[in-house]
Amino acid sequence: MKNNISIAIDGPVGSGKGTLAVALSKKLGALYVYTGAMYRELALACMQEKADVRNEEQILEVLNKSSIDLQPTEKGIKAFLNNQDVSGKIFRPNVSRLTPIVAAFPKVRREMVFKQRKMADDVLKKGKSVVMEGRDIATEVIPNADIKIYLTADINKRAERRLRQFEGKGIEIKLEDVLKDLEERDRQDTQRLASPLRIVEDAVVIDTTNDTIDQTVDKVMDKLRERNLI
Repeated sequence: MKNNISIAIDGPVGSGKGTLAVALSKKLGALYVYTGAMYRELALACMQEKADVRNEEQILEVLNKSSIDLQPTEKGIKAFLNNQDVSGKIFRPNVSRLTPIVAAFPKVRREMVFKQRKMADDVLKKGKSVVMEGRDIATEVIPNADIKIYLTADINKRAERRLRQFEGKGIEIKLEDVLKDLEERDRQDTQRLASPLRIVEDAVVIDTTNDTIDQTVDKVMDKLRERNLI
């Protein structure tokens, strides 16, 4: 059994990555890192700076002068941009639409992956465990993770989940608009040239369409026990 383990969770929007990651981090006493929040913060920063989100150099300029930080809480992660809590703002639809555009540039992803990899390394060096979720965790950020999880689910179920998340944040949006956004996000995430969303060969693939979060957590915990990681 290992004292400190690294868990990589990938998958499309609404597949349950965040909920699973938070639950696992609580069970294992691990640090939870939501890498997608960093790209959302950058998209928000570009909006605030009125940068052209289709210009990689302008995005890099914003990135280099911005402080993008994540802080763990009892309920997950708080996002801070230039020392301001922007946890609510980064999930607004206009930020969500810009995020995949900003995140598609190779130089931007390289800088972000460097920051995210350092986060994971720092945690593991302290003898603690880390649970990271995103879209390129197993492929780029921590490719040597102790276990790699890929979550998937029916897109209609994912849209329903996403709608509930928006409603919980006080954001009004129609289900059909959420579904349309998911379809476009899936296309962008899987077809981008830099670090596209894909399933690595040694990933544990879990379809969460008909699972409760407890059932998904149990499946992952069983895999961890099988590998003598806990």
